[in-house]
Amino acid sequence: MSEPTVRWVVASESERTLGSITAELGPSAAAALADGRVFVDGRRTLEPGLALRPGSVIEVHRARSAEGEAIVLAERAGFVFVDKPPGMATEPDHAGVEASLVARVARQLGVPRRELHALSRLDVGVSGVVTLARSAEAREQARALREAGAWQRRYVALTSGAPEPARGTWTQALARPRSGRSGPRAERDAATRYAHVGTAGPAFVPARTGNVEMRTALVALGPITGRTHQLRLHAAHAGVPLLGDATYGGPGRLVLAGGVVRPLERVLLHAAWVELELAGERLRVVAAPPADLLALWSDLSGAPAAWAEALESTL
Repeated sequence: MSEPTVRWVVASESERTLGSITAELGPSAAAALADGRVFVDGRRTLEPGLALRPGSVIEVHRARSAEGEAIVLAERAGFVFVDKPPGMATEPDHAGVEASLVARVARQLGVPRRELHALSRLDVGVSGVVTLARSAEAREQARALREAGAWQRRYVALTSGAPEPARGTWTQALARPRSGRSGPRAERDAATRYAHVGTAGPAFVPARTGNVEMRTALVALGPITGRTHQLRLHAAHAGVPLLGDATYGGPGRLVLAGGVVRPLERVLLHAAWVELELAGERLRVVAAPPADLLALWSDLSGAPAAWAEALESTL
């Protein structure tokens, strides 16, 4: 069975039905219930009237979808959780307005684009969960949850070498990257928890003096702050830039065993899940690791079990 996209733990004093919870999660969850993609405590159920025990775990699995689409994973309490493909901008950019994630999701939901506000902005080239707010109240609630430590995010990345030590917190202060003719920007405090969970390879990075041997690491990342390009910059400052991140020193291609050249066509960073606490209940929304990251890790002979550790390890 695939990993669930949504995991909801019922509050200890709550008296809920399954239908009430899927209704709060929006049409995609209601469709999942009708389609047999909802499980309660590990068992598939199709019954919206099912009474839930305190502590019950509800898991919603996504349908198979075409690659490159923006998929609404869940909705709740004014929040919309979307799986963003790597080639799509979160908000309108030079490629236009209608091609952005926000515009596409607005069309899917049948709401004005101005109604949606991105609470997290993934760069073009980065995939995974983006959280949108549908109201000022939801934006304020997100701010309060973050301040209370009740809003957690998990990213996974492939890096050019393993960080040392194997786990810890990067605290390099960061300045917002310059754009156009803008001058120097003030540095701001930044913090990222990380854990090295697996190593694969070797592979080789082409260089002017010949191919340089390199091991690839699978690293779990948990941002504490939210600076622009924070994870990419912190990894680069730690000497392990992300694969495909040419802006910050990451390799743009690898030479695999047998001489196969693998272009790295995007930053190999994925926003795997977001978890928040609402009214005493924990909601986790998951975007499964994309095929290109899994394929490269496999081609480098990386251990498949490392992905589960990256998603679940404590940072």
